[in-house]
Amino acid sequence: MATRKDWLKLARETVLAVEPRDVGDLYSVEWSEAREVLVESHRDDIAAARPGIRRSLRTASAVLYGLASRLSPTRRLVVFVVLLAWLFALVKLSGGGEGSDAVGAAIILLICGGLLLLLLAMELVDKLRFRDELVMARELQADLVPDTLPEVPGWDMAAFNRVANTVGGDIYEVTPLPDGRVSLLFGDASGHGMAAGLVMAVAHTAYRLQVESDPSPEAVTQALNRVLCRTGACRPRGARSFFAGVTLLLAPDGSFTACVAGHPPVLKVDRAGTIVAKIGQGSYPLGVKEGQTYAVETGRLEEGELLLLHSDGLPEARDAEGREYGDVRISRVLSRMAGRPAAQLVDDLQLELFAFLGRVPPEDDVSITAVRRVPVPSA
Repeated sequence: MATRKDWLKLARETVLAVEPRDVGDLYSVEWSEAREVLVESHRDDIAAARPGIRRSLRTASAVLYGLASRLSPTRRLVVFVVLLAWLFALVKLSGGGEGSDAVGAAIILLICGGLLLLLLAMELVDKLRFRDELVMARELQADLVPDTLPEVPGWDMAAFNRVANTVGGDIYEVTPLPDGRVSLLFGDASGHGMAAGLVMAVAHTAYRLQVESDPSPEAVTQALNRVLCRTGACRPRGARSFFAGVTLLLAPDGSFTACVAGHPPVLKVDRAGTIVAKIGQGSYPLGVKEGQTYAVETGRLEEGELLLLHSDGLPEARDAEGREYGDVRISRVLSRMAGRPAAQLVDDLQLELFAFLGRVPPEDDVSITAVRRVPVPSA
């Protein structure tokens, strides 16, 4: 049984933990995000309504429908009965009911409040169970997305990953090969959450198996596309998932080959921090079309030059006013951080991004990888 001391401790922790801006965020950030999710299936109807009372009523109706549709049928029925009983009690009280009528109405209101509290408790328990599963999935995923990249002579590499939900769909993997070359996979699974995480895990496994036999970008890309199509991403009906990715193979002399499948282009940046080339001609993501072929592009990095890979969550991130972070800001950071170590460049990019977003969390996963060619240390 919770004691008075327990309740006082909980109240004290609540008061100390909540800041004034957190209260404002309940409406401006959290409720705004929840409303967008609830009205998603009726967004076109709302937009078609004339601004004013009619649009407000359609929005309210869509929000209520979104809430009700996410409850189980039994809980939905209980909520419906509670609302009817609540309205009945209010009518009784507003009609000037006295004596037993007033007492009865008050009892009905108390019962309604208790039932709603019981439903809230059951929804929280469901959420906690689901959260535990997501946390376990996040821990497994964390083993697939390394905190640090391996040290390879001649290359300075760094990466960053921030998931929008508990489980993300972005991945990067760097594999040094016995002959001195380096294989790199960078990609973004469609969607968010558990579904994206599963697609990412399949792509990662297929990559690790393929790179052991043939690490060429063409072979790796074809293997990933073949496996993802076999897992159901190419099915004609139902939900479809895909993986937008980049496969790279770096040679000790700075030359590289790449395949870009439905992913933002890889940026080739010179010593002055200027983008001199964009690698990626545009094509289907992996797992969309069986037998799809992908163009192989080649290039070479001189000492001091780098390749920057980023998911679309970076340029497409929006602040509270709906403005995109955009490619221009990325170019400015590259210019300002010219010649700096890869880790400093990646840190500056992600710090500027979150300064731009303020208290608005990113809607999509954000991943960044920088690969700079540096002199090989003398023996």
